[in-house]
Amino acid sequence: MRRPDIGFPPIKIDSEENIHVITGVSGELLKVDNEINPIGSVSTPFPSPVTSSSIIGERWIGAWVERELRQARMAALDINDEWVDGGSKAELRNGDLILHPSSKIWSQLLDSEPMGLSKVGDTLCFSAKNKGIYRIDINSNEIWRTEHPKWNKIDENQDMIIGFVETKDGLIVISQAGGIAIYDSNGILIDKKIIQLPELITGFTFNEELGWFIKLNGKCFATMDSILGTPMIYRNKGPIYDAISKDNKWIWTGWRHDGSISEGLISTAPRNDIGVGIIGDYVLTNDGKWDEIRI
Repeated sequence: MRRPDIGFPPIKIDSEENIHVITGVSGELLKVDNEINPIGSVSTPFPSPVTSSSIIGERWIGAWVERELRQARMAALDINDEWVDGGSKAELRNGDLILHPSSKIWSQLLDSEPMGLSKVGDTLCFSAKNKGIYRIDINSNEIWRTEHPKWNKIDENQDMIIGFVETKDGLIVISQAGGIAIYDSNGILIDKKIIQLPELITGFTFNEELGWFIKLNGKCFATMDSILGTPMIYRNKGPIYDAISKDNKWIWTGWRHDGSISEGLISTAPRNDIGVGIIGDYVLTNDGKWDEIRI
């Protein structure tokens, strides 16, 4: 049975066990369940694009950035609430009014763009350019902050933090140019390295059994058993936009194809559109339509 379109072009899906939040190119948000049924209606809480986001428990936390106006916000929304539209772009331009996202539990006015928002246990980690990296609780209270990691062969002005994940090795930080930094639970740097890759990193997924799946910005991707090991690099049909672990293998969707890899063997299937995200057996495409995964 064909599922109805979501009504806007999506850019990503944040997933938790029983709920998923779809983000649109203009800041639209829509919650869906595991059967991709809508929960509530589409809303635009803030009139700017969402640049980074994550679900922590029963809160969705996002960052909105309007670069033209040099405006940035970070806010938490309750997953269980009905989200509603916020103010307009005209109100945002009005310097006499400080606009915040609607339906917020809390909201912060920022002077630096937060990047790589990631759930780490029941906390949130993110990077702020020229400010450092932060760990906060779900109420926006700072747990710790530390300096932005530096790698000798990476120009920090040309790099950005992609995300964070906690493993048995520590809190792992990964940058676009392949920089890896490992911190302890108190934000103390333990180790750092650079992984050599043919392209820039656009995202990653970690699974205890399968290890690491690293998305790159061209026609390659990489897998790693350990973040301290050597990456296995594979050629691909095109960029990958979402990857999940399922049935003890990696499955993905991306530029005009779906794919999987198991024990080093790649399988792909063509599609006429671009897969943005995966929920269960469904792919959400860049035109806001649902399709069964092809692989």
